[in-house]
Amino acid sequence: MNIRSINAGFNIKNDKNDKIVHEASNLILDLKKAFKKRHPKVRTTRFCSQPLINVKDLNPSKVNKLTISMDRLCKKENINWFCFPIGEVKDQKDYRFIKTLPAIMSTSKISFSSVIVSHENKLNFSAINECARQVKKISRTDMSGFDNFRFCVSANVKPNGAFFPYSWHKGEDGFSLGLETIDLILRNISKNKDLSENRRSIVNALSSEFVSIDRIAREIEQETGYKYYGLDLSLAPYPTDNHSIGKTIQKLGLDRFGANGTLFLTAYLTNLLKHLERKLSVRTIGFTGVMYPVLEDRFLTASNDMNILNMESLLLYSSVCGCGPDMIPLPGDVSEKEIFSIILDMSSLALMLNKPLIARLVPIPNKKSGELTNFDYHFFHNTKIMNARKISIKRNILENNSEFEFL
Repeated sequence: MNIRSINAGFNIKNDKNDKIVHEASNLILDLKKAFKKRHPKVRTTRFCSQPLINVKDLNPSKVNKLTISMDRLCKKENINWFCFPIGEVKDQKDYRFIKTLPAIMSTSKISFSSVIVSHENKLNFSAINECARQVKKISRTDMSGFDNFRFCVSANVKPNGAFFPYSWHKGEDGFSLGLETIDLILRNISKNKDLSENRRSIVNALSSEFVSIDRIAREIEQETGYKYYGLDLSLAPYPTDNHSIGKTIQKLGLDRFGANGTLFLTAYLTNLLKHLERKLSVRTIGFTGVMYPVLEDRFLTASNDMNILNMESLLLYSSVCGCGPDMIPLPGDVSEKEIFSIILDMSSLALMLNKPLIARLVPIPNKKSGELTNFDYHFFHNTKIMNARKISIKRNILENNSEFEFL
């Protein structure tokens, strides 16, 4: 089991953030030292700011300069990644920040960002439309489609989470933690046990680890004065078989990830995590669910290559899993309308089920449905480009509404 993410959430200024990033780096070092004995592997260290629309006196024209500066500071302080969330857009000035996304992505290869397209029970059609446009633009920043790995559209996502690009900071400076627990779960699944017996084994194994990590984090909070926002208990895969969520689902008793029964086993794991969240006196944050980033898991890409997965099945799993249609390779000619429609469906699920969800869509220029991706990145497994259906919602039903509220 590893620490997937130490995320330092700090409020930045529109310029000269050297001291802020240095303090965040020191906090991260304190946490790494505290975890070293029991959990020596920290996969990534991260810095997340408040939404750019909330940075005092920040003009959209200055975002590029701020990104260059943050890239330099994080590299100097040995912080792997940073997130500049746009935030929840509400007026024309906010929309100008969405249009800075291609510059953020192309200026720094360690930058991440997101846009929130929901507010309470409302969907922001205008923001969804602009995000669909920017997904297409970001796909062409280096013509590989890779940069959309670092951008997502979110709905109902609360602040101070540990996972990128969904994270956004709010409140006092502090930290949150993301975990890698799939290897521990795999070791506690036996094909000779039924689901109830396996659940007991998994719950017992995870409980002690969650309590231990939470205790250490609370100690660091006391020692440093920085707020500990919590653990995200979500099951986040890593591209090795012993950290595969697809392998976990299959080991629980499924012929192939994506077959009928996948939804049930997803609900089984999500329910188990929610049970631990209620049972244990640990501080939690984020999704507390099962993550299915297609490009990051060999068993998911294998199912995709066999045409078992599609956008509709992944949206279906989103009703009971952690974070929504994630890391979906799409053809380069997928239309803005279809991207808009996918984001609209994801956001509707988030509001109707009152849960956080995201869409991270990866159109790949000059690639068609059925062709293979050719990424060379340690977080990815290559797979077939999913089909674009080339049909979508009719925009004219939305023309007189910049937003829509469910009753």
